[in-house]
Amino acid sequence: MRTTFSLNDSKWFVGAVPPHKFPAPNDFARVQGWIPAHVPGDVRLDLLAINKIPNPFLGKNNDASQWVDDYDWWYRRNIELDTKNDARTFLIFDGIDYQSAVYWNDVKLGEHVGMFSRQVYEIPREKILQTNQLAVRVSGGNQLPRVKLNPPERIWKNVAGRVIPHAAQAQEFPERYATVKCQMSYGWDFAPRLLTCGIWDAARIVQTRGIFIRDVWVQGVPDGRVRVMLEVDTPEPRDARVRFEICGKNFDDATQAFEIPFRLEKSGTQSFSIQLEKPRVWNPWDRGEPNVYELRATLLDEHGEMDSDRTTFGLRTLELAHNPNAPADAAPWTFVINGEAEFIRGANWVPADAIPARVTRDDYAVLLHMARDANINLLRVWGGGLKEQRAFYELCDELGILVWQEFPFAGAGIDYFPREPKFLELAKQEGEAIVCALRNHPCVVLWCGGNEFIPRANQHIITRLRDSVATQDGTRPFKSASPSENESHNWRVWHGYANTRDYENDDALFFGEFGLQAAPNVETLARFLPDEAMIPPARVSPLSTARNESERVRVNEWWEYHNAECEKLWRYADPLLEPRGAPDATLPEFVNASQEAQLRGLQIAIEHARRNKPRVAGCAFWQFNEPWYSICWSVVDYARTPKRAYAKIKELYNPVLVSFAYPRRARAVGELVSGQIWLVNDTLHEIVGTLNAWHNDALTLTLDVSIARNEVRVFQALDVQLNQGANVLRLELRGSDFVSTNEYDLNYCDAGEINVRRAFLTNMAAWLRTRA
Repeated sequence: MRTTFSLNDSKWFVGAVPPHKFPAPNDFARVQGWIPAHVPGDVRLDLLAINKIPNPFLGKNNDASQWVDDYDWWYRRNIELDTKNDARTFLIFDGIDYQSAVYWNDVKLGEHVGMFSRQVYEIPREKILQTNQLAVRVSGGNQLPRVKLNPPERIWKNVAGRVIPHAAQAQEFPERYATVKCQMSYGWDFAPRLLTCGIWDAARIVQTRGIFIRDVWVQGVPDGRVRVMLEVDTPEPRDARVRFEICGKNFDDATQAFEIPFRLEKSGTQSFSIQLEKPRVWNPWDRGEPNVYELRATLLDEHGEMDSDRTTFGLRTLELAHNPNAPADAAPWTFVINGEAEFIRGANWVPADAIPARVTRDDYAVLLHMARDANINLLRVWGGGLKEQRAFYELCDELGILVWQEFPFAGAGIDYFPREPKFLELAKQEGEAIVCALRNHPCVVLWCGGNEFIPRANQHIITRLRDSVATQDGTRPFKSASPSENESHNWRVWHGYANTRDYENDDALFFGEFGLQAAPNVETLARFLPDEAMIPPARVSPLSTARNESERVRVNEWWEYHNAECEKLWRYADPLLEPRGAPDATLPEFVNASQEAQLRGLQIAIEHARRNKPRVAGCAFWQFNEPWYSICWSVVDYARTPKRAYAKIKELYNPVLVSFAYPRRARAVGELVSGQIWLVNDTLHEIVGTLNAWHNDALTLTLDVSIARNEVRVFQALDVQLNQGANVLRLELRGSDFVSTNEYDLNYCDAGEINVRRAFLTNMAAWLRTRA
């Protein structure tokens, strides 16, 4: 019988020791000044709790916490166990960040490198006392591995760094390449440099009688056929029985039980097949019910239960199909779930906190319900981030949100990840661990090697990740990287300063990233900026000597510390200020203009993608959330407050969309805006309703319409003559059980074009990353 003792609590202590190259000696006795700690946790969280560091997310306080990286850290905890119990005892850590050694009563159980792979140690019976001390040594940030460069690589790093413009996180061969850890923690253009350190995921002790179930892997299809694979640890051959009890987790269903005898010769994987009665299929939320089953597997002998474990799973099929009307040699991008093509209305997900150990199930629930309420049906878990904690995937399963999961490799622009055998073995270890942890979740529909690197230069990583997917899953497609063939990360807009109408020139089959920064609401800015920075940032040159302008430049330092790209914010906000380019905009006016610019850019890109269905298989805007108080591309800020674009996303991602396509250019009063009204139906049933259009408050069109299931088409030409003043076009499609709306400011016209240099660089980056 399995007994589990959770170690997720505040009965821990943490203390510092001088740094030492990993693996380090046992210097536990050198710790002075133990402080209370929590697991799951992070050293900075424990220091913050007793005011040893200021909140690193406020102002420029993160600088004041960088000393934490100068030390290594010990965790300790006392554990009471029954010494008369003859059970086998296992210590399990789901994730320690990043280099660790584990001790039980001063006996080393093992050493480990890697943030995402589970550690399992069997504790010898003779080492178990009534009161036991568990201790874990974790290397500090400055002891993390460093990249080792050969002479040509050093030359390339020096030359490329001087000649080619880079984002701060994209320098050649950065130190982060040497670790398979959250790449964002080294600093990104929406996140601080904050090298996390600690027991960041769940921990527990498990006791069993004789046999230990290490893993339960379940595969199920809609007709109810289920295959269960148990990885079993046994000290000796034996006859046994396995009992499976299966019931609905998020739906009412009678428990179905199956009992199967088998012979267990040695430790390894045992495979079993069962057939469910009246199976309930798992669907994305917009296609049906996301039915999740719970399975309990129990191993028994003649004396009764030896061990048991639980997991969840779903019944569904999945494939990537070729896009209709795409070139014959194009990569497949159409997600087919349970035999039906699913247009992806997606968003990019980044870690919910720069200290991910702080994220709770409730935190995930708030954000994921916001995503679901915005009609998002897929989240791309970005490769610079994490394998999230279990609760994230459980909630996505239950909410019917699809997950595109990337491995933690990101941002290798014109270089490559390490090629040393030791690093490649680590990549394989962590890749397999991520697949094994997530493969039972029906929400996960795609494995991807990572974010924005050149596949040809990184085949040594891609090959190992592809092999990990094949051997540990084999049921889901694998993409080498994002972007890959026929996918776009469209940064001509924003990084290239292109006009937002440039989005309508994108001919990719899947739009994987696109977006604009927007300042969060004034109330959120006030949480993390000092009073002196609560004005719009400067648009002037830092070389200016005017007193008021130099004050604005100092303001920029605060904004830029929290990731604002001030010149680009002004570039896209200017056309929306009244009068255009107003030099003395107030902070609320500037915030409003930046959020409106973000909204309009996303609207152009998303509607372009949806009107081009099924040739275009979907889109995922950058980005849904953010990991700290940031001035970035998110539509939901760190305080969980939506920006204006969030409500627009809900409208644009309605499974039924009404859209107006028209040439985007400046016009004078009296000119006609001539365009076409499109209807898009992502549902699996015919839509019948009434289409209305208003120019300002004047009803200009009423039309009864119908559109077949999963179809898109042009319905009506429409001409609108511009008046003096406001010119707002409102569209509404209303049926008996739905309403779809959309709105356009016909006076709005973005100003500016991409220049030759920026166009060349962005196009070259896209070309390199999307060649197999």
